[in-house]
Amino acid sequence: MSIARLLVKRIALGVLTIWAVLSGIFLLLVGTRNWHLGQQLAGIARSATTDQEDVEAAEQAYLAERGLDRPMDELYVDWMGNMFTLQWGESFEHGREALSMVLSGTARTAAYVLPAIVLATVLGLAIGLVTGMHSSAHGEGATRSWTYLLMGVPNFWLGAMLLMSSATAAFIFQPVFLTGQGQGTPSIAVADWPLLYEHVLPILLVATTLMAAIVSYSRAFSMQYYADDLTKLVRAKGGGQLAGARHVVRNAAVPLVSLLFAETLALIALSVFVVEAVFAIDGIGSLFYNAVWTQDLPILMGGAMVFVSLGVAGNILQDLLYTALDPRVDTDSL
Repeated sequence: MSIARLLVKRIALGVLTIWAVLSGIFLLLVGTRNWHLGQQLAGIARSATTDQEDVEAAEQAYLAERGLDRPMDELYVDWMGNMFTLQWGESFEHGREALSMVLSGTARTAAYVLPAIVLATVLGLAIGLVTGMHSSAHGEGATRSWTYLLMGVPNFWLGAMLLMSSATAAFIFQPVFLTGQGQGTPSIAVADWPLLYEHVLPILLVATTLMAAIVSYSRAFSMQYYADDLTKLVRAKGGGQLAGARHVVRNAAVPLVSLLFAETLALIALSVFVVEAVFAIDGIGSLFYNAVWTQDLPILMGGAMVFVSLGVAGNILQDLLYTALDPRVDTDSL
């Protein structure tokens, strides 16, 4: 299969995946009981001056204001068409254009996620390669303990420790509670040190979480390929440590890419919610989380489209890297 046909196949499957996810979210929110509406109606019903007609009128007004007072099949066709043409309308909660809010949140999240991925990949591969090529009983135990510790420590706890161990955390860390989102949400006062709390610490938190998996995988593959016959032949012919390392990287590149892409996408998708909650970052994670509480359908659909699109793009990039790293890879099996 040619690269062009592979791309067309992957894009078609990606569009189908996006459609399935958006359909599931739409049916889940529109086809089931709206608990956010239920809370508002319960508050109205508790008033001594209202009756059942007032409650029904409030419900109709709520649905009409959001354009949800039509049959579900009409709503489904309109919403799916608008999502794929990027006409997402306005946020139910904020009254602003949903597309611009989602893109702004995505850019804000990318500002700390992308540097964290680069940092974790470079350091993780270097540490894993060196420890795998120079393995010893003590080094193996220390590396394994360190990686297991980073994998097992919850992100929110590690984030709190980063906050409390920073030089000014004792003065800046002031727990408050944000209202209007359905329940209190811990936040951080970051105005005095925006670079530290909005960039440096989030990058370190995401990087350390991701680096543990990268070190574990790269070390395992380094030990496997550094001990094989071809590497021994390279070293027997006078090749030094660098030549052996190049051989290890070439052979381990394809399986490492597969594992790292899957691990990165899974960890990033989960960690952005924790990181943005701990450091009060207005990224796509906090935007999506708040939209769940208020059932803000345009933001939820748009945020889901961004998350799934990133996953699809990651899979396409992974397939392209396969063929670039090893031309022997059969694209028909991808």
